[in-house]
Amino acid sequence: MPEDTTSLSEKLKHRKEAVVICEAFFYFLTILVAVIGNSSVLLAVYRNRRLRTIPNYYIASLAISDILLPLLCAPYSVTVVIIGFWPFSHNACQAQGFFVIILACSSLLILTLTAINRFYRMVRTKHYRRIFTKQNTVIMIVFCCGLACMEPLPYLLSGRYYVFHPGKLFCFQTSEISIPNFLVYVYVGLPTFTLCICYVLVFKRMRIHQRTIQNLRSSSLAEESITHADVKVTKILFVTVIGFLSCWTPISVIDFVDTFRGEVTFPREVYVLYFILGNLSGAINPFVYGVLNRNFRQEYRKIFMFRKRNSRVQRLQLDFTDHSVQNRHYRESTIC
Repeated sequence: MPEDTTSLSEKLKHRKEAVVICEAFFYFLTILVAVIGNSSVLLAVYRNRRLRTIPNYYIASLAISDILLPLLCAPYSVTVVIIGFWPFSHNACQAQGFFVIILACSSLLILTLTAINRFYRMVRTKHYRRIFTKQNTVIMIVFCCGLACMEPLPYLLSGRYYVFHPGKLFCFQTSEISIPNFLVYVYVGLPTFTLCICYVLVFKRMRIHQRTIQNLRSSSLAEESITHADVKVTKILFVTVIGFLSCWTPISVIDFVDTFRGEVTFPREVYVLYFILGNLSGAINPFVYGVLNRNFRQEYRKIFMFRKRNSRVQRLQLDFTDHSVQNRHYRESTIC
């Protein structure tokens, strides 16, 4: 049965203590996993030269987006989860709504770039090295981030404001039918359609490659043939896209229905799912890279075993110092 914002606000204020604890614990946990996990991705790329590849430029930029989203937006929502209402100013609400939109759009546009990158690497191989240089890749990423920053402008310049949504627990655009409101679906729809088409063509090419892999060794395209590493990278990036779309497709459907109806449509339980999926989307990618990529997995081990290695080195140094002192005392006693 449809609810209005007043009803959702009352339910948010009057939650049971156990519900508040569970929601706050989940939020803290996903924030912690997202920040630590994606920071580990960046550290792994920085430490390991073998990870500084063109596809990993997209992975690193996606990790930055997944770090900024909880750092810039989560503190407000964490407070709301705990106390049950929005205690911050109007300007804080506008800032949160702005960053939520641009960071979500940035992530989707970067994933679309990865799909285009894989399309050229697997299907249009001859043009890949000319188009996807490191410099061009950085320019593409910066351009996509700039394009994402432009998405909220028509909404804000039309005199509209972001408002706190007591179901979603953050500030978002109002539920009404208007061109500025539907612009976000253009930003979502076109990139999603593009990446789906790219991956369909990529996997068709991969099937052909698997059927003819024995003949490629003697063909004239041997120098441009698809390598096992290319196939593996493509699968990793595809799984990343699937994870993102699995979280954000239900979110987009909920937003679209609310906007189309011009009102709050769903009960609080649906918006809790919305809240859960939105937070999970930034936390799952580091696990995907660790499971499917050996180099990332090795760097994770090095990063999270750092303290243990340091303590082991310190113990060895102490043992060596104690041994040296004992030897010196023995020599002095012998001389005496």
